[in-house]
Amino acid sequence: MAITQPTRNDAPARAHRPAREFAGLAREWLLRTDPERLICLGRVITAAFAILAIYLDPTRPNSLLYESRVVLGLYLLLAIALVIFPLRYSFISPVHLLIHGIDAAVVGWLTFLTNELVSPFFSILPFVILAMTMRWGLKGAALGALIALVVQLVVGLPDLLDGDAELNIFIMRSIYFVLVAATLGYFGAYRERSRQRLAQLAQWPPGAIGEDRVSWLSILLEHASGVLGDAHLLVMWREQEFESGCVAYWANGTLQLADLRHTDFWRRHDPDHYDGRDRRSGEALNGLFADLPQIHANTDQSDRKVFSAAFSSVRYRGCVFVVSFANAADDTKDLSQIIATRVGTELERVALIQAARSEGRMRLARDLHDSVLQNLTAARLKLKLIGEGIPDDAKTQLTEVGSLILEQQQCVRKFVDENRPGEEGNVARLEQELPEFLELLRTQWNCAIDVSHGPTPLVVPKWMLYEIMQLISEAASNAVRHGRATVLRIAFVRTAELLNLEITDNGTGISGEQEMKPLSLSQRVAELGGKLAVCRNSPGFGLKIALPLKLEVR
Repeated sequence: MAITQPTRNDAPARAHRPAREFAGLAREWLLRTDPERLICLGRVITAAFAILAIYLDPTRPNSLLYESRVVLGLYLLLAIALVIFPLRYSFISPVHLLIHGIDAAVVGWLTFLTNELVSPFFSILPFVILAMTMRWGLKGAALGALIALVVQLVVGLPDLLDGDAELNIFIMRSIYFVLVAATLGYFGAYRERSRQRLAQLAQWPPGAIGEDRVSWLSILLEHASGVLGDAHLLVMWREQEFESGCVAYWANGTLQLADLRHTDFWRRHDPDHYDGRDRRSGEALNGLFADLPQIHANTDQSDRKVFSAAFSSVRYRGCVFVVSFANAADDTKDLSQIIATRVGTELERVALIQAARSEGRMRLARDLHDSVLQNLTAARLKLKLIGEGIPDDAKTQLTEVGSLILEQQQCVRKFVDENRPGEEGNVARLEQELPEFLELLRTQWNCAIDVSHGPTPLVVPKWMLYEIMQLISEAASNAVRHGRATVLRIAFVRTAELLNLEITDNGTGISGEQEMKPLSLSQRVAELGGKLAVCRNSPGFGLKIALPLKLEVR
């Protein structure tokens, strides 16, 4: 059996192992120790060693040696009493300021009794600054430094005025207290900011799930950006098994979203390439922006810092890029990884919820097909049979009722067709699907309806076709009932990301100076993530609706 001999390169590692283990044990002990108890023990140790020092090397002048020992003895008793009977107040309670005032007064009195500015007891004053920093962070450090400077000024003023001044000691110790306060204040402020950021991160929006993908992504990324100090965020994710995915970019309160189904893009920018250890995250981000012309971002800032963190779940894998323009803290990298993991979890959760909703919609569609749709068909057949044996005047009214039932049949049938299991990318052509629906509207409202689609065929998801029909139906109802219109004009114009719909009529228009948006139409357009604008015609009323083209199946 072969025996592996240790190499020379292993010797330094073995030599440093006890030191690392000791450092780890010391760190764990300090972190587990109650900070209040740590301060009290520090006060006891300081007083005990001060008594030992004054016993081994008595201070001068000797005439005040007795008073110094009495002060130290009383201070040691106070320190021991605070260890045995600690104050039952919050660690950051202002009551502790009284105890630290006593600390400073004792140190000041000892320095006054023992050689004033050159007294060895001045070295205890930083303990006051340190303890106050532990309690109140930057505020405590600043207040502790002020107390130390006041004590030094009170004690050293007679020494400065007696003609044999130790001005150099006074100046250097003052600078020393200020530097100590600045250094400790930095760590206090850093700890406070880290605590606030973690608390803010823990308050992750619980209800960030909506029908509109843009809305819940905006909520999540706005929260993450706030945690990181208004940083810009780019999140890219793709399906685990398919080369399709999405890129979202959050900057200055605006979300830009791009659906990507290009195989070449995902081969060049697979999230697995950005595992969070790449030191050239900035270059990688610039490469992403170069291949994403639909995402508008300013990549020329020289003062930015870029961090990347990858995530992976059952359905998705992706990466989060954090672009910070402020002085990035040391924990920004760790927070970026936490945010990336949470974003991946949210994407997975929303996908599962949407799948459950889709299954529920399919079940509802099946039930509607088997009950309501069949009953409406039976009702139309009965009306048709009844109409064969009645006069022509009554037959006209029955025909109108039959048309209304047929319209509702069409709406239910479209809902059923949209929610039946089918292939991804289930789309519809407007010029093929709308004519029958518009003919029903003409009959129902007794008005002329003209429609223009433009030179190119308009293709939309089937779920979006249903929403467009509802918008047109409600606009026609408002135009005839409220505006007494007889002609309705509908124009479709499609761009790369929007479907623009303009609906105008020849009715009475709107009265007054204010443009009143129809409430129900406004709510429906808002739920679709679109925008609604009212325009004045002479005569008539006009609506301009811009809907984002979301190609995913709902």
